[in-house]
Amino acid sequence: MVAVSGYGGIVPILVCFVPMMGIAIAYQRLNRWDQSSGATYTWVANVFHPYLGFLSGWMILLYYTLGTTTLTIPAGIYTLDLLAPSLIDNHAAIFTVGALWNLLVTALAIKGLKVVARFEWSIVIFEYAVLLLAAGVAGAAMWNGATAAPFSWDWFSWQGMGRMKGLMGGILIACFMYSGWDAAIYVNEETVDRANNPGKAALASVVMLALMYSLTTLAFQSVLAPNELQAHAGNALSAIGARLLHPPWNSVMALVVLTGTLASLQSAVVSAARMGFAMSRDHVMPSFFQRLTVARASPWAATLTMSVLNLLLLALALGTGGIAAALSNAASSLGLISLVFYGITAAAAVWHQRATLTESWSDCLLGGVLPAIGVLFSVWVLVESLLSGAVGGAVLSYGLGSIVAGAVVAVFLHRVKAVAFFDSREEARSAAR
Repeated sequence: MVAVSGYGGIVPILVCFVPMMGIAIAYQRLNRWDQSSGATYTWVANVFHPYLGFLSGWMILLYYTLGTTTLTIPAGIYTLDLLAPSLIDNHAAIFTVGALWNLLVTALAIKGLKVVARFEWSIVIFEYAVLLLAAGVAGAAMWNGATAAPFSWDWFSWQGMGRMKGLMGGILIACFMYSGWDAAIYVNEETVDRANNPGKAALASVVMLALMYSLTTLAFQSVLAPNELQAHAGNALSAIGARLLHPPWNSVMALVVLTGTLASLQSAVVSAARMGFAMSRDHVMPSFFQRLTVARASPWAATLTMSVLNLLLLALALGTGGIAAALSNAASSLGLISLVFYGITAAAAVWHQRATLTESWSDCLLGGVLPAIGVLFSVWVLVESLLSGAVGGAVLSYGLGSIVAGAVVAVFLHRVKAVAFFDSREEARSAAR
C-alpha cells in the first residue's frame, strides 16, 4: 500500500468501505433467497446466464487458490523469522515451511467446520488483541515524531497519494485486503439458521476489517522508511515490531502475522473446497470433488485438490521472481478479480429484487441503492485503473487472462462435453424474472 499510495493508504481503505458494504448486503439478500455453497456461481447462473455463473465460480476458485499463495509465502517467512532467521530469504526454505503449514491447515479443514471454527476463534482473539496494543504503541511513536516519517495531513492530499494512479493502485490492494469476508457464505449449507447467519457474518466482517485495516495501516505505515518496508516486503510487521518493541516482545508480532496468515489460509482452503463441491454437483468440475468424509460431510477430495494447487502455485511464485514482486502482482490481480465477481453478484441482487425496490424505503436502499453503488464502484475502479496506469501488464495477464481462460473452459464444457448445466437454467431464470 505504501509503495503505490504513499502514506495515504487509509484513504483507499475507507473509499472501499461503502461499496463493499453494499456488495455484502447484496450477498446477504441473495443468501436469504437461495442457500447454496456455490453462492455467486449459483445466483448469477439463475438470475443472468449459466455462462456468467460459471465464470463467476471460476473467478472465485481462482481467487482462493491464487490467494493462498499470497498467504503461504508469509507463513513460511514468519515461521523462519521466529525459528531460523538466517533462512528468511531462502526460497527453498520458505517453500518447505509454507508447504508444511498448508498440509496442516488442509488436514484441519478435512476434519470439519467445527474444528476449523475453534482454530479460527483462538487465533482471531489473540491476533486482534496484540495488533491493537502494538498499533497503540506505533500511534504514540508517530504522534511524538519518533517514526521514520512524522505525521502530516499532506499524506492524504491528492499529491500525497500519487494522484489518480496512486489512488487506483491503493483501491485495488484495498479490495484484496477486504475480500474474504464472503467466506461465511460458502459454508451456508453447513450453518445453523443458514438463511440469516451467513449474511450477518458477512456484514460484521466488512465492518471489522474496515476498523482493523484503518487503525493498523495508519499506525504502522510510517514506522519504517519506504525503502525499508520494500526490503522487508515479506515480513514487514516483524521489522516494524523490531523497531517498536524490545525483545522478546518484538517476536510476538511475527507470531501474530503467522497465526493470522494461517487463519486466512484456512478460510481460503475451506471456501475453495465448497465452491468446487457446488460446481461439481453441476458437472462443471470433476465429479470426485463431491466425495465427503463420512462423519462430518466435509468435501475432502476438493479440499485436498485445492491444497495441491496451492503448493504448485507456491513453487511457481517462488521459482520465477522476487517475493516482493510476486506478492504485489498477486495482490493487485486478485483485487481485480474480486472486483469483477463482487460487482457481478451485486448486479444480480439488484436485478433479482427489482420488482420489490419500490415497496419501501428500506427495500430501495438495501436492495437497490447500496448494491448498485457496489456495481458502479467496481466498474469505475476497473476502468480507471486501466486508464490511470495503476494496472500493469503482469496484473492484467494474471487477472484478465485467467477470466478469458475460464470462458474457454466454459465453451468446451458446453459445446464439446455437452454439460447440461449450460442448458438447464432457463426455468430458473424465468422464475427469477
